[in-house]
Order: sequence, then structure tokens, then C-alpha cells
Amino acid sequence: MAKVFNPKQTVLFPELFEDAFLPSITTLPDFDQALENFVRLSDFGALIDLNFHGIDKSYSLRLDEIQIPPKYLKTRTENLSPVFNLFPAEIRNQINRMKYDVRSFFTRANHLKTPYGYFLFRKYFHKWDIHKKDKIEELREYFKNEIGETAYEEYFRQLWHAGIDWVKSNLAEIHPYILTVDPDKQLPGERQNLKDSGTTINQLGRNDRDLIVRFLILKMMHIPQTLAEYTDGISILSMFKTIHLDYLKDVKIESIEDIEQLFQSIPQNNL
Repeated sequence: MAKVFNPKQTVLFPELFEDAFLPSITTLPDFDQALENFVRLSDFGALIDLNFHGIDKSYSLRLDEIQIPPKYLKTRTENLSPVFNLFPAEIRNQINRMKYDVRSFFTRANHLKTPYGYFLFRKYFHKWDIHKKDKIEELREYFKNEIGETAYEEYFRQLWHAGIDWVKSNLAEIHPYILTVDPDKQLPGERQNLKDSGTTINQLGRNDRDLIVRFLILKMMHIPQTLAEYTDGISILSMFKTIHLDYLKDVKIESIEDIEQLFQSIPQNNL
């Protein structure tokens, strides 16, 4: 019978998994102690892993990933492109300021800063939820009102042409590839066709004339072409994290200081 286990869960019978190292609680008293501490920890609050999703958009290119035949490349070529960002530096700086404003919710009064995230005290859960929703809306309003649809579409066009121009600069004077595509008229349909067909970069025809265009479309597929799609994809993810019971069997959680010492005692990357 196959052995199915989740390495993040406590194992009561580790001898059944001799081929894997699994931290375990091997006695019921240990389990009771750990579970009691887990409940007390939850009474105080919870760890939050904070991430911003859908805001920062960029890409880079590698010639070896495109797999253009060497005869169509210049003798000396750059293999890796610079990072192409959707927005210019001044907008990226404003976005970073708004991200900082999101994090400004966390003060000494409402959380503990740990190597694993913010340990938010329970009575502030609802306030954090309201703050997060308000800041998402502020971000979306910034893009709609301060940037707008027309400017966003222009940034996307510039991003497209930056990739095309970089590849073109590395191509030999004579090559078979199509490099001229109208981002407004042709690109939306091509993007949708590739998305619907589930085509991947590895499936592209290396001798096809539209290789570079199709490759670039796939590399930029994660970047919305319209502002509405972009703002719909913005979110602030704050996931509540749990702690492995094995770290709770030999401690006693009775105060915030106990919790602080607990997180300091856990080796980093082991939570």
C-alpha cells in the first residue's frame, strides 16, 4: 500500500516512514501539550504572510530560450535581455509607496514582527481586513484615475516593442522572421488563440516565420493588455500560517513574550 503523508503535518507513527525524515510527536502527553499550546497561540493571534499579487509586471528574454538557429543571429550576441518593466520608474516608485502604506498598518501595538511574517493579535483581525480592502481599492483607483486606459495601453505597446527591438538587435541582417505586428489590432486575437490552444514555448515551431512574435506573446501572457484586466487582477494576499505542532511540545505559551521567544527559537525556513 502506498504511503501518503503531508510533511507539514505531525506524524504519530514515524516508524512507518523509514525512508523519510519527519518531525514527530511520539507520545500522547507530548501531543496534548503541543495541542494545548497551539490553542493558546491561536487565542493570542496568528501569523500572516503578506504578498501583493498582480501589481508588478515585467519580463526578460533569453536568446537560447527562443532557440533561433545560429545562422540567423549575429556572431556576437547578448544572451540575456534587461528586465522590461510595464511602468516607468516614477510609477513603480509610487506603487512601492502605496505598498509601504499597506504595511504601515502593522505597529508595535498590534503585532509581533517575526522572521516568518507578522504575528497579528486576534483583536485586530477585523481591522486588518478592512484596511486591506481599503488599500486594494486605493490601488485600483490610482491606476484608473492617475494613469487611465489610454496611458496604460501605451505602456503595454512600449513594452511589446522593447522586446521586439531587443531580439531584432541580435538578429543577423538576413533572417526569415516576421517582426511587425499591430499590438492593438492583431495582438489581442493572437493572445487569445495561444491561450485557448494551450500552446507552450517548447511547442513553438523553430523554423516558423512567426516564431519570435508567438514567443514574445507567450512571455508577456501574464501582463494584461487592458487597464480593466490589470486592475481586476490586483489583490493583497494575507494568508494565515500555522506552526508545526512539533515546535510546541516543549514550550509553554502563556504570554506575548513566550510567543516571541518561540519564533526566535525556530530555525529559519523550518516553519
